[in-house]
Amino acid sequence: MKRQKHIVQKVINLTPETFIIRLDRGNFQFEPGQYVVIRIPGQNKGREYSIYSGVNDDYLDFLVREIPEGSFSRYLRHLMPGSELDVEGPKGYFILDEKTKSGNKVLLIATGTGISPFHSYVRSHPELKFNILHGVHFADEAYGRESFDPRRYLLCTSRHDKGDYFGRVTYYLKEHPVDKDTICYLCGNSEMIDEVTVILEKYGIPPENIRTEVFF
Repeated sequence: MKRQKHIVQKVINLTPETFIIRLDRGNFQFEPGQYVVIRIPGQNKGREYSIYSGVNDDYLDFLVREIPEGSFSRYLRHLMPGSELDVEGPKGYFILDEKTKSGNKVLLIATGTGISPFHSYVRSHPELKFNILHGVHFADEAYGRESFDPRRYLLCTSRHDKGDYFGRVTYYLKEHPVDKDTICYLCGNSEMIDEVTVILEKYGIPPENIRTEVFF
């Protein structure tokens, strides 16, 4: 797998736990929805991160949640501009199919930083006919909300009622049926993906129209 060196341009802090690390683009090519392995130069230590930026951006963005016990995410957060990182990839097949690109109705469902590939989808293909459900704990975790058409974006908050809907994405879906011809893309924790898949199948959505990517 191809590995290239990239230079840190900046670290953009979003919340006390979450940040964007921006690297130079170089000649890196990818499909929206793919991920990379970021490694510390000279070490095999690395972590997988979905690409947050769009294919037309002249930089590479990655949305990172700093984990208290995670030394790697803390290392990334404190990198200075000009630092080097190794980027291995792109990898993965959580990409848009031709039906989606051709205008089929799409529902994007994410929890937390699982919004990353969807942010890349929409920045790369602003013509998509999408609606998005983003489940978070608190409203300040609406990462990248400004990049989405506000008429198509709904924030579900589970810890307070300052979002668009108070409750988990699963609660919202149980109250709002989904048309059976919708193509659904799910990205987030495995529990959400399992629960949402059951709900969507009950609405008659065939398994081949439910695409998933697990964020642990």
